[in-house]
Amino acid sequence: MKLKYWIHAARLHTLPLSFSGITLSYLISKSRVSVNLHTYILCVITALLLQILANFSNDYGDSITGVDNFKRIGPKRTIQCGFLSLLDMKKAIYLFSVLSFLSGFLLLYQSILYKNIFVFLFYFIGIFVCIYGSIKYSIGSSPYGYVVGMGDLFVFIFFGLFSVEGSYFLYTNALHMDMFLLSSSMGLLNVAVLNINNMRDIDNDYENGKYTMAVWLGIKRAKLYHVISLFISVLLGIFFILLNQKTIFQCIFFILVVIFLIFHVKRILFLKKNNLFNLELKRLILIVFLYGLSIGISNFL
Repeated sequence: MKLKYWIHAARLHTLPLSFSGITLSYLISKSRVSVNLHTYILCVITALLLQILANFSNDYGDSITGVDNFKRIGPKRTIQCGFLSLLDMKKAIYLFSVLSFLSGFLLLYQSILYKNIFVFLFYFIGIFVCIYGSIKYSIGSSPYGYVVGMGDLFVFIFFGLFSVEGSYFLYTNALHMDMFLLSSSMGLLNVAVLNINNMRDIDNDYENGKYTMAVWLGIKRAKLYHVISLFISVLLGIFFILLNQKTIFQCIFFILVVIFLIFHVKRILFLKKNNLFNLELKRLILIVFLYGLSIGISNFL
C-alpha cells in the first residue's frame, strides 16, 4: 500500500514549520483587530500544501542528482528506496502545484480581491513565486538549494517574511515594523533548522556537488553560524516583546523557550557524530513551533 510511503515523503515532522509562522501572525493579528477565521484556515492549508510540494520536489530532485544515496545519513527517501517511482513523484508534484495554486487563489479571492486590486495582483504573482520556489530548490539545471547561501536566503524569505509578515497583511490589511522583527526572528529559526539538515549531510553533499552553507563553512564554522542565527533570532524576539509588552506571561513563556534553545545549542556544539543531528533536527522543529505559539498566545492573553 503506497499511502504510508506518501505520508513518509510528505515528512510530517517538518510541517509544524509552516503552521508556526501562520499561526503566530494570526494570534498577533487577533489581539489587535477582528480577523476572519476563514482567512487563517486558508493560509494554513496553502502553507502546508506548499511545504509538502517542496518536500516532494526535494525527494525527486535529490534522487536525480544522486544526493539521495546510501551514504546519506538522514532518513531514507521514498524514491531512493524504490518505494515510489520518479513518475509517481512527478505526478504528485504537478498535483500539489495545482492544489497550492487553487488554495492560494481562494485565499486571495476571499481576503483582498475587492479591497485593493493592485495588492491582489502582487499576492497573485506571489503564489507563482512560492510554487516555483518550492520546486526549484532541488529540481532543474541549477537548483538554488545547491548554491551557497541561496537555500538559507529563500528559507528566511518563505518561512519568515512571507509566512509571518505576508499572512499578517492578509489578516489585517496593514504592515507594521514590529511584525518585520518577528518575521525575521522566525525566518532565522527556520534557517537554523535547514542548517542542521545541511550539517548532518555535509560530507555527502560535498561529494555530490551540493554546496550548502555548511559545506562552504565547514562543520566548526557551520556550528558557529547556527549559534549566531539563533542568537539574532532571540534578540529580535526580545525587541518585539519589549515593543508589545502587556503581561508577565509574555516574558515567562519566552524565557522557557529560550532555555530549550540554550540546551539545544549546547548539544549542537559538542555533537560529534553526524547521525545525531537527526534528533536535534526534530527537537529544533518542536522548539520553533513552541516559540511561535509562546509569543502568539502570550500576546493574545
